[in-house]
Amino acid sequence: MTDEKRRPRPAAQYGPIAKAVAENVERIRKARGMTIYSLSGELDKVGRPIAPSAIAKIERQQRQVPVDDLVALAVVLNTSPAALLLPSVWGDVPVELTSERQVAARTAWRWIRGLSPASDYGVIPSEIVVGPDDDSWEDELDRKYWQMRQDYDAVTLPPELRRVRQHPASRDVDAANLQVERLVRMVGGKAGDEAFEDQLSRARSAVDRLATELERLPEERERIKADRARRQAQAEGSDG
Repeated sequence: MTDEKRRPRPAAQYGPIAKAVAENVERIRKARGMTIYSLSGELDKVGRPIAPSAIAKIERQQRQVPVDDLVALAVVLNTSPAALLLPSVWGDVPVELTSERQVAARTAWRWIRGLSPASDYGVIPSEIVVGPDDDSWEDELDRKYWQMRQDYDAVTLPPELRRVRQHPASRDVDAANLQVERLVRMVGGKAGDEAFEDQLSRARSAVDRLATELERLPEERERIKADRARRQAQAEGSDG
């Protein structure tokens, strides 16, 4: 045997997400009132056996979790894989996705739920010049966000879901959600009254746009039904 073959394998490198997985498995297991033995038994039932000793090693960050094990753990713990992958924090708390990539917790959670890219669009980009009493940067920021979202969705979502997400009503839902999230963060934050009232107005406008778009859906549905019926009639006429 050569020296190279006898060389020991390097220890597994544990990054920030592996640490989060270990902490979340233990946290959620205990919240479910499960021991490592009962968790092991449930994993065996779903066809992904993991020994109690292996579960203990996962929680001590001594064993990596393959993706199939991660999904099985999420199934048995009745949670989302996302809940195992990210630290249980929110807001502007920084979250490490890799040793060189850090984003706000709110961004990380939107990203892992497939809602938006892993980019902190809530920070004023350096190329946007902000003058006194100028809030136009927020509109420019939202425009840049939608550009990122379109590119992100193109390679992330199944075609049918992508089509649904691109519908104006779906876009307005997401826009309203973003504005309301900003508003709710300000409720317990240090923003002044004027900034809060401005954000409240933005949130209301986003909700109003959503309501308007929802009112258009019945008309759109009838138009699609009519187009379908016309195409069917044309097809039957050509067959005859």
